[in-house]
Amino acid sequence: MPGGGAGRKDEIGKTGVYRVSGPHPAGDAPIVGMASWGQGGRGAAGFADHGESELFFRPVTPEKCRDIMTKNPICCLASDTATHVARMMKRHDIGILPVVENRKEKKALGVVTDRDLALRIVAKGLDPETTAVEVAVSHPAICCSPDDDYGKALDLMEKNRVRRVLIVDNAERVVGVIAESDVALRLRDERKTGEVVSAVAQPDPART
Repeated sequence: MPGGGAGRKDEIGKTGVYRVSGPHPAGDAPIVGMASWGQGGRGAAGFADHGESELFFRPVTPEKCRDIMTKNPICCLASDTATHVARMMKRHDIGILPVVENRKEKKALGVVTDRDLALRIVAKGLDPETTAVEVAVSHPAICCSPDDDYGKALDLMEKNRVRRVLIVDNAERVVGVIAESDVALRLRDERKTGEVVSAVAQPDPART
């Protein structure tokens, strides 16, 4: 019992096993927990030699959209003003918001991006303080189910040249988002990440 059973108060040194800590990304990405513990190369006997601990992790391979999505994304209403939505984007450092029917059920109506605000409201001379974002919403949104293979989401991103895909459940409620950053951080597949980034970086003929 470290610390005589009263909890550890001294600096961690060669004291044996202690728990893993550290920041985890938001969402339902698989978190590798403590699968098995050892005490150096010699197992439990290793502690008697030099006090080192070693962690052994089981491999975790994401398969579904729920495994790599960012859970419970920030959403806005179609009736929110452009100024309000722009401030939400700034506050949360994001460039897109799912547009939902109401904040309780979060039924997806579409998405609005910072580009949409700029081109469909500001560039047209509309007053962002009074103009609702419903005039700038892109719909229908590109969506997947949380139970779809994550490859479907990546294919949709490449095919439609979009940087994010909404994840909606059977009731069409927004439960997550898969963005380029999720692909890079949670798949850790440089080849696939490169394919997605290259595809979505191509100019969209519909916007040129």
